[in-house]
Amino acid sequence: MFKKERNIALAIIFLILIITPIFDRAPYHIFVLNMVAINIILVMALNFILGFAGQVFLGTVGFYAIACYSTSLLTVNYGLSFWQAVPFTIIVTSILSLILGLPTLKLKGFYLALMSSGFIYIVLDILRNWKSFTGGVWGIMGIPRPFIGTTLVRSDLHFYFIAITITLCLAIFAVLIEDSKFGRAFKAVRDDQLSSEMLGINSHMTKVLAFVMCGIYTGFAGSLFASLQGFVSPEMYTFELNATYMCMLVVGGLGSVPGAVLGATVLTITTELLRFLREKYLTFYALLIIIVLIYMPGGIITYVYQIIGRLFSLKNKPSQKEEINVR
Repeated sequence: MFKKERNIALAIIFLILIITPIFDRAPYHIFVLNMVAINIILVMALNFILGFAGQVFLGTVGFYAIACYSTSLLTVNYGLSFWQAVPFTIIVTSILSLILGLPTLKLKGFYLALMSSGFIYIVLDILRNWKSFTGGVWGIMGIPRPFIGTTLVRSDLHFYFIAITITLCLAIFAVLIEDSKFGRAFKAVRDDQLSSEMLGINSHMTKVLAFVMCGIYTGFAGSLFASLQGFVSPEMYTFELNATYMCMLVVGGLGSVPGAVLGATVLTITTELLRFLREKYLTFYALLIIIVLIYMPGGIITYVYQIIGRLFSLKNKPSQKEEINVR
């Protein structure tokens, strides 16, 4: 319904993100932009399960932690470069998401949420206690940055262009999936599983595919975050972080790729702008989310679609002189 508006909105958001470093190169701001790019990928990952397939899954942070540690271990302990480690990380998160997705086919709603919460506990417990492999609570340090040719990407600015390029490619891929038969199957299962099965859609395999896509995207996000930070620790991956990603998706627009991009961008930047309030910033953050949910139940992106639609309708509307000539 909003296909044209969706594509225009996505192009505008990424154009703003790409040109922003031209006007603002403050080191802290560039780091925030890197986190925006990473969060966009994570929210798009969650959008496959929660937005497209309609499954209440709370374990995205578990996949994210596994992805970060996979890249860290492969680069630090086994000497792989960033670009060599990324494919292996994606394979690991994809296989784990497949293994996790298969037994959860019979679960939905509240039960799936409980199961996914248990998954995070298991992942964090392993990361904390398997000291010989994961470093325990001390984590892993010295994670290398990627190379472009023979040049090491040292600055956050250059790293950002790598991150935003990967994010843009993944956003385009998500849109292509949404417009494909797989995207239509996701939404059919989300809206009415019984009716979709009567139409010949395999709802079980559709849900599994949503899990696998979430695993692939978190693989990219975890690799980028580990390389950006140069350090990972179990304390970075909390339930609050998972709740934050869900808020980004709902505020931006559930089931919408531009909504996921816009929600992650707006709330990541808003969080940083409110840091000066220290512990009080979470209160204002929560109030913002409540206001958006009350007055914009479809997410911020629906209003963006309306603005774009009105602009194009005015642009394409014939002038009074043209109307007279037609008459």
